Amino acid sequence: MVSLGLLVLVLAVSYGFYLPGVMPKDYEDGEKIELYVNKLDSSETQLPFDYYYLNFCKPNNLEKKGENLGQILSGDRMETSPYEVFMNMNEDCKVLCTRTNSNSKIENFKWMIDNQYEASWVMDNLPSGLRMNLRYSDNQNVRANYYQDGFPIGYKKENRYFVNNHAHIVVKVHNLSDDTNEKWRVVGFLVEPISLANEGENIACKDQKFKNYLAYTKGLPEKDLRPDDIENQPFTYEIEVFYPQVLERDLTFTYSVSFEESPVKWASRWDVYLYFGKGNAEVHWLSIINSFAMVLFLSGMVAHILSKTISRDISSYNERAELNADTDSGWKQIKGEIFRAPGYSGIFSVLVGSGVQVIGMGVLTLVFACLGFLSPAHRGGLLTTMLLLFVFMGVFAGFTSSRLYKMFGGLHWKSNTVGTAFFVPGVCFCVFFVVNLLIWGEESSGAVPFVSLLVLLVLWFGISVPLVFLGSAIGYRKTAIENPCKVNKIPKPLSTLQSSFKINAICVMAGSLPFGCMFIELSYLMKSMWHHTLFYYLFGFLFLCFLVLLISSAEVSILMTYILLCREDYRWWWLSFGVAGSSGVYLFGYSILYYLTELNFTRVSSVVLYFGYMLLGSMAFALITGTAGFLATFVFVRAIYSLIKVD
Repeated sequence: MVSLGLLVLVLAVSYGFYLPGVMPKDYEDGEKIELYVNKLDSSETQLPFDYYYLNFCKPNNLEKKGENLGQILSGDRMETSPYEVFMNMNEDCKVLCTRTNSNSKIENFKWMIDNQYEASWVMDNLPSGLRMNLRYSDNQNVRANYYQDGFPIGYKKENRYFVNNHAHIVVKVHNLSDDTNEKWRVVGFLVEPISLANEGENIACKDQKFKNYLAYTKGLPEKDLRPDDIENQPFTYEIEVFYPQVLERDLTFTYSVSFEESPVKWASRWDVYLYFGKGNAEVHWLSIINSFAMVLFLSGMVAHILSKTISRDISSYNERAELNADTDSGWKQIKGEIFRAPGYSGIFSVLVGSGVQVIGMGVLTLVFACLGFLSPAHRGGLLTTMLLLFVFMGVFAGFTSSRLYKMFGGLHWKSNTVGTAFFVPGVCFCVFFVVNLLIWGEESSGAVPFVSLLVLLVLWFGISVPLVFLGSAIGYRKTAIENPCKVNKIPKPLSTLQSSFKINAICVMAGSLPFGCMFIELSYLMKSMWHHTLFYYLFGFLFLCFLVLLISSAEVSILMTYILLCREDYRWWWLSFGVAGSSGVYLFGYSILYYLTELNFTRVSSVVLYFGYMLLGSMAFALITGTAGFLATFVFVRAIYSLIKVD
């Protein structure tokens, strides 16, 4: 009960702790608020495009905002816009421009509307939420704020395409005024996309009807909605006030701006954008705590059984060993074989070293994320941090790989070091390069430019590879790890070959336990990764799940290795890695099921992108669990064999 109480306390702290990491900006009345356009994105294709890929109005001096490596890799490009927003200055109707579309540009509009593309804007580092005027099924009107990243560019109705050529921008501000001056902070940014028919000089938003419509919506009761609220409640969209704008050669774009004072403080302004509502959070809490309690209970049982059984075996063996040296049985009988180097020891060392590198990256990334340094306000910060940490963790990969390889008596230390530096990063880069080629062929902004590819190669060859060699040099200079039992010169014949298939099948089934520890959190991660409008920010829960993942991987590997050794089979090296590492197969299988049930990709390139990145994710998952399982088993095996008397 005490441990469960501590767990709940840690969860509460990790759930509520938030450090935005950016300084708030105070605005005075009439001061300009910069509005940036970001990208066009769709969950149907996973292919982001530059905002001005469509024939939207452009500013006279188009500029790009500075981008970090993570933004470039995710296609998150921010550019200036022609929209002018000034603090506390409402605008009922302002004409932006009239654009003439060629046939190809019209086809681009149609293709994006068919694939449900949405536009993303950013104001004061806040993404554009969606403002909708809804009504309940009982005809009770409500003005609702649907917080997501992006709003639709248009829609299709009765085989006709309509463009949302008017944007009603709603800025929520918090008053910081005192007796000397009056200042405001932006705490909310909403956009209501509307399709208005503009014909020549007749601009629809200048009509009195539209002004009445804006006044009407301001008087409606307000309700904040989450994604699940839209699905679970019988809302219908407010009826159209004007004839909508049909997609045609000439399009006139307009916008309006209104300001609303809000009691929300600047530090809490991101809360409504995060994915989890109160109902989901409660379910999430109960599921996570239940999962933790189950894993901790099983862990206690496994540890208790193993400690009691092994302690009894060791005491009995040492007593008999003084009288008769031929009383070995079970796992004690293979003490002369237990530390024999495994087959393909070089590859094994490389995989374990790379696993340590990935584990180090994951732990530090989650620590920074829990502290708030990788909040959604830092666009691209999470991906950038992961890449840099992976690069700098190369020194630990080289050190671990070299220590194991030297213990195995390997002679080709240069090949081992090169394999550690290039094998796993090389596989990742090859998959990424193929996916990037397909994205580039789609003319998507998600394609990484050549200069950025050179930056990745510089990070790899200029930093990661030298650090791997440095770690290997340090590892090889140390004396080899001395095992408690000497290895016999002649290998002992194995007597359990006929049951190897059964053991391997049980081990693969046991690999489902580490995957099960992450299953609940994984469903939320998948929604955030493959539905671009949703944010994930429960890194406290994720960090605790990661710790339980490491613990469960270690214990399931120890348990299956102990069973194997009791059958007098000393081939435990690869098994200890593969038992927990097989959870990566479960993850990839889950990704296939998720694709079939939750996703509806319309492009072949999208399918390749999805499975390519899920393959890399499954490989990383297997490396993490497999390495954690092996390292724990290695310590366990050395511990039990150091307790028995050896001649």
